[in-house]
Amino acid sequence: MNKKMTCLVTGANGHLGNNLVRALIKDNYQVRASVRDLNNKKPFEGLNCELVYADLLNKESLKKAMKDVAIVFHVASVFKHWSNNPQKDIIEPNVIGTKNIMEAAAACNVDKVIVVSSIATLDHTLVPMTENTWNRSFPNAYYQSKQEAEQMAWAMARELQVNLITVLPSSIIGGQVWSNLTPTMAFFDGILNNVFPINPNFSFNYVDVTDVAAGIILADKYGKIGERYILATEPSITTYDVFSIAQELFPEVLIPPKLSKPELLELAKQMERESMITKLAPPLMVNTVMAYYGVDSRVNISKARTELGYNPISPVEAIKNTLLYLKQKMDK
Repeated sequence: MNKKMTCLVTGANGHLGNNLVRALIKDNYQVRASVRDLNNKKPFEGLNCELVYADLLNKESLKKAMKDVAIVFHVASVFKHWSNNPQKDIIEPNVIGTKNIMEAAAACNVDKVIVVSSIATLDHTLVPMTENTWNRSFPNAYYQSKQEAEQMAWAMARELQVNLITVLPSSIIGGQVWSNLTPTMAFFDGILNNVFPINPNFSFNYVDVTDVAAGIILADKYGKIGERYILATEPSITTYDVFSIAQELFPEVLIPPKLSKPELLELAKQMERESMITKLAPPLMVNTVMAYYGVDSRVNISKARTELGYNPISPVEAIKNTLLYLKQKMDK
């Protein structure tokens, strides 16, 4: 293989990872897709890519996967908001995994690493959020892990002289799901199945997965080494908006009642107490209510628009596409 045309995508069977693999192939990259289970070939059927084994916690497997690779797109990440042991199950895999990626890239003389971080790393109190801030409070271990991982990547890039760019997606939605639904996608699935007794009145920033994949490729082509790029949409979208869009598409979808913030906090406390007994993830957490209830999640994407040519579809269009995709899967 020609090293200059070869890239490695970690987490290639995940929602974003698989969409990125497909976008890279269409853009004539030679793609090496890394997974932990080589027997799960369904996400790669019909795709012209090389499937390889790699485990983020096994540095030697990463070095083997990176042999003769020019660019590493580090997409793989543990994406869940709760665990009985968040340090072991969420924080350590994401942080140590990123450390191993950076060390392996340096050892293999990779030309460039693009790390997929998250807007979870940004200061949410400064709205619209921008790339030159860092978060100051973490509603859950996932947020903490993404910030620690990205900051470690920047420190190691300086120490090991690795060319690094980071991209920061918001809440990713959209089609081509080949693995378990992410927490974000599971919420949309739950809306279609009328599983929610209440509307939590949360606000998020949603972006289509194909736009994030396109933005990552634009970051490789036009991004500046040493820079961060937000890959999101501008508006803040409430859960009521999502319920309403779903009901417009599918009248059988119900819009549940909204609770006040004190009522929601009391419910979250009760659910957390029950989870201490059941050891199952609580459907609602106090920190989540504090982080998302009635907030403004607007994001400034002017840097990615100007420097990369990033141009995402509207969140409303992305939400409609996602709901239609999930409904089609349900009806099969």
